[in-house]
Amino acid sequence: MRRMIIGFSIVAVVILLFMPTPRLVIEEVKEGERLQAIPLTWFDHFEICYTHSVDREPVCEVFKVKFGKGIVLHETSFRMFGAGMGHWAGHGYVVREGGWIKIKEIDELLGKFLLRIGSRGVDHILSVKGKRINLTEQAEGKLVEVKIKTQPWMLSLIRELRADHD
Repeated sequence: MRRMIIGFSIVAVVILLFMPTPRLVIEEVKEGERLQAIPLTWFDHFEICYTHSVDREPVCEVFKVKFGKGIVLHETSFRMFGAGMGHWAGHGYVVREGGWIKIKEIDELLGKFLLRIGSRGVDHILSVKGKRINLTEQAEGKLVEVKIKTQPWMLSLIRELRADHD
């Protein structure tokens, strides 16, 4: 019985150490430069907000990280229906909250996506894990790929420990 418990414990530890964990990765497409690599947990979410170039009104999109699938568009919010904005029939439902029009529970699987980073004034802002990162300052006008990459949990832990010491 004791050997069985020890064996089970070893297997459990090995599984945990090598379990895939997600990182949000944003890379510039043309040069391949990595702009961001942010450790996440499965089912975390992140948000990208910007100022609509025609209407000059804010737009925010909320994405979820789905195990084995990648990025899912969960919700979008905007102040007014304008150029290219509106409800996507069959995807979520529309509500009004605090001056915002929100399309909730879109839940469209993207896997990964391309994003053209806007100029100053458009200001693409990534919000994730309590941090706000101005993507426009890093890659104004550039095409980036937003994706999820996985790595063993053990490597994530080592990278976080190294980052804390830098």
